[in-house]
Amino acid sequence: MARIECRQMVKRYGRVTAVHALDLVIEDNEFVVLLGPSGCGKTTTLNVIAGLEDLSAGDLLFDDEVVNFVSPDKRNVAMVFQSYALYPQKTVSENIAFGLRLRGVDRAEIRRRVLEVAEQLEISQLLERRPAELSGGQRQRVALGRAIVRQPSVFLMDEPLSNLDAALRVSMRALIKKLHLMMRTTFVYVTHDQAEAMTLADRIVVMDQGRVQQTGTPDEIYNRPQNLFVASFLGSPQMNLVAGHVVREAGQLRFAQGDFRLPLGPVTAAEGQPITLGVRPEDCLVDAAGLQASVSLVSPLGSETHATVNLAGVELVARLAKDVIVHPGATLGLKLDPARLHWFDTQSGQALQRTY
Repeated sequence: MARIECRQMVKRYGRVTAVHALDLVIEDNEFVVLLGPSGCGKTTTLNVIAGLEDLSAGDLLFDDEVVNFVSPDKRNVAMVFQSYALYPQKTVSENIAFGLRLRGVDRAEIRRRVLEVAEQLEISQLLERRPAELSGGQRQRVALGRAIVRQPSVFLMDEPLSNLDAALRVSMRALIKKLHLMMRTTFVYVTHDQAEAMTLADRIVVMDQGRVQQTGTPDEIYNRPQNLFVASFLGSPQMNLVAGHVVREAGQLRFAQGDFRLPLGPVTAAEGQPITLGVRPEDCLVDAAGLQASVSLVSPLGSETHATVNLAGVELVARLAKDVIVHPGATLGLKLDPARLHWFDTQSGQALQRTY
């Protein structure tokens, strides 16, 4: 098992800095997900941890030992990529066992480990098949098995589910979570898929443009985003973001956007300050006595309904229960729970400090 620490870690490609002074600690046995859009530096970070890329500056430590110049084969890490990278001429059993054979592990031990891993991954019946005879999900299980069988201290996964269809991704997420609980090994997982991050991670590291935007549990990242990027990146549908400014009316600070007004509540802001309101679609609650909004678009999804509404000139998306029946052109009463609203400084993008 391993504790990983990145100290002011930098990776440059010529004049382009892919990772900026990254400080991050991944505890032993923790499941950490690096989440962000393409080009944010998450895969580069993973490759540096694996030893596939050299650092440009800073230090990388495994269990308090600097491993900057330690070769990948000496780091006791296993990696699963987006592509399955299986040997087409070898059977499933041979693919899983390949790394162990290179290390000179005893044949009986290899056989024992391969059978054990195949049972864990529910592919025991596939051991004599070749990759061409497997589905995408089965191939990914074989790629997982090839990594698991090595019994690594660190398990690194680079978007391993992105080639699978939606139903397979759900089942494979459950399998990976189960494997982490069984193996009690440090997992570092890279994805741009927020659903994967939320369901798998003990902690999520949100990255953008080579910098960490926020680190926290799934609950912290979703419910207490520290800036506009994090707020907009997590959530489906995305958080409603409305740019406005602070006004003082009847001695009270309010958020204003055209004719739309909301009490600002217990946050630190100044009159005239440009701020942005954030409200998640599920926090737009149906209430006949609430603010009256006109419905412009309805998107039924079976388990829920997404309604686009106009509220005093402000467009919002509301997530409604499946039994709420609305049609375009109808009027819908909505209540915005003040405790669930998010406020950001528009210029800096940072969340406003709450006064309680």
